[in-house]
Amino acid sequence: MRLITWISAAVLAAGFGVAAHAQLVGSVTASPATVKAGEPVKVTANVDVVSGNYCGFAVFYGDGKSADGYSDVGHPTPFVTTHVYDKPGTYTISMGGRNVESHPNCGGGDKFATVTVTEGAKPAAPAAAVAAKPAMSAAASACAAPWKLSGKVNAKTGAYTCVAKAKTALPDPKPGCPGDLTYFENAKKGQFGCRP
Repeated sequence: MRLITWISAAVLAAGFGVAAHAQLVGSVTASPATVKAGEPVKVTANVDVVSGNYCGFAVFYGDGKSADGYSDVGHPTPFVTTHVYDKPGTYTISMGGRNVESHPNCGGGDKFATVTVTEGAKPAAPAAAVAAKPAMSAAASACAAPWKLSGKVNAKTGAYTCVAKAKTALPDPKPGCPGDLTYFENAKKGQFGCRP
């Protein structure tokens, strides 16, 4: 009887040992493995389920950010996230067992993947600067001889003033003003242009 009890206890303990490691950290992959800064990377994390399916894990992106995940009957893996890196560099993504939302940590060692992030596309010029270039060319053509541009075109608004001798004939037709600017003129002072 003691032998049967001992054998039963040994089998039971072995069974608990399997249950304790029924879910193992499987793998983590990144696609594509090389991207430009600002482009998304698809990260896929898997759990190997031996028996039972109930454990938690975390994915660390290598830039100080992470995502928690878990595997159970309602949420089988793969666990897929998308991540965007802001700066160029080589980042190591890791996946390891963690207690997440009452799920015990998945067993096994951490898994790793590498992502290389290259320089991204140069940022577009601010809208005001883009708008100012056409405004500058409009001001230059509006200030045709004998008129001259007084100072500079306002880079933010596109406002400008053309000047000439007092009582110089004003342009005909009158130039249009960009955006929300309003046309003005003063023949006595020899001025016209566009202002807010």
